[in-house]
Amino acid sequence: MKNHCILLIAFLIGFTFNVQAQGQKLQNGKIFHLHPAGEQDWNYAQAYRSGNMLYLSGTVGKGDMDQAMERVYKTIELTLKQYGLDLTHAVKENLYATDIEAAKKSQPIRKKYYGTHTPAATWVQVSRLFEEDTVLEVEVIAEIKKTE
Repeated sequence: MKNHCILLIAFLIGFTFNVQAQGQKLQNGKIFHLHPAGEQDWNYAQAYRSGNMLYLSGTVGKGDMDQAMERVYKTIELTLKQYGLDLTHAVKENLYATDIEAAKKSQPIRKKYYGTHTPAATWVQVSRLFEEDTVLEVEVIAEIKKTE
């Protein structure tokens, strides 16, 4: 019994640290910080709720484009879940890639996350993103209560 209690306590402590590592909601659920210290240093939030809309800051990916695409959409999913949403709530997406042809080839990864949902989207090639080794950045606008 003592070992079970120790395991339960260890699990709860680990769970608490895991939740904290995944982000922090502030100001009555309006603002979500995925990386609180870094975002607060730069004075931005990963997500900001205004009325019925949720605005997600650009989510970045590094490495080859497939790895970057997978990481970006997993992080977007994680952020949306903080508000009880998923990618079917997305109404607009802006994608910035340092290699648009590689991004186009990785489109099946994106489609895996959206399924049959089709938000308005803009894809743009840029010469460089904020961090030199970043190859992809995606920002999303989501509707919290679907009006359709």
